[in-house]
Amino acid sequence: MHEKYRRYIEEKIKPFLAEHVTDGMIESFDGLQLHYCAAVNPDEKAAIVMVHGFCEFFGKYHETALRFYEAGYSVFFLELRGHGKSERTRHFDDQRVTVDSFDEYAEDINAIVTQVAQKQSLTGRLFLFCHSMGGAASALYLEKYPDVFECAVLSSPMLKVDYGGLPDTAVDALAVYTKLTESGDRFAPGQHEWRGEDQFLSSSCMDRDRYEYQFAQRNADVSYQTWGGTWGWAAAAKKATDEAVEHADRVACPVLICQAGNDGMVDNAGQKEFRERCDKVYLVRFEGAEHELFNADAYTRRRWYRTVLDFFGIFAVFLGRHDSEAE
Repeated sequence: MHEKYRRYIEEKIKPFLAEHVTDGMIESFDGLQLHYCAAVNPDEKAAIVMVHGFCEFFGKYHETALRFYEAGYSVFFLELRGHGKSERTRHFDDQRVTVDSFDEYAEDINAIVTQVAQKQSLTGRLFLFCHSMGGAASALYLEKYPDVFECAVLSSPMLKVDYGGLPDTAVDALAVYTKLTESGDRFAPGQHEWRGEDQFLSSSCMDRDRYEYQFAQRNADVSYQTWGGTWGWAAAAKKATDEAVEHADRVACPVLICQAGNDGMVDNAGQKEFRERCDKVYLVRFEGAEHELFNADAYTRRRWYRTVLDFFGIFAVFLGRHDSEAE
């Protein structure tokens, strides 16, 4: 790790976590306990609810949460069921990820909204930020609860899964087979347990320092060693992305999609179709970038933060003026 980033961790990230971030547990719709982290900004412009991607956890977003906080926002980060410190519906020693339906993830989001964000936000203005798998869950949430968020950023959202060239009909057939044979808890093809191997060169992260930061956290805590998904998760993901795109016109708030031009984790065709089906959606493409835009090269990363914060800033200013005029 470069000394410059090491100093950034010691001088910025760690003090932010120690002085401003609290955490706790909330109960989802089915009684499952979910872990969340919160940083309430005393000068809050708005509150950002953050939803992570597949096999992720809060530690991977320390820097992003800090950047949002420094820009004047409160931050509420949810660890979805089966991830991080949140409970699992079914326990596996190898920490594989499974879910019966992405509707469960959407209701997890509702839990942090109603039990934490709406109660702790100083302004009552809620913005949404999500990445990858969190984008699919968040799209379902926006379609089911259209009046909660003022705006949303979907960064590299999983609105169509990349199955490596396998046609949709084959994926659907495999989903049925999985249910009939009760093999939903088995690892899906290409998925496996955490092995503690440095895979930076094949990862979707373009910055070595940021990769090492989250990699060290995974190695140190078994709760962060979620790594592979089950057949059940894959089937649920296919169903969720199909539904999210089909009902995109139900989204009522402005949405920014940040698209990675060289995304090897999701199929960008889903993002394109989602935009075409909803006139509230804007899409910005980051050419040459990998899936994790917040962990991209320095140039792309700066552009991405500027794009996201400018988008949020538009609505923070607009809402502030609107409230002042109303008073």
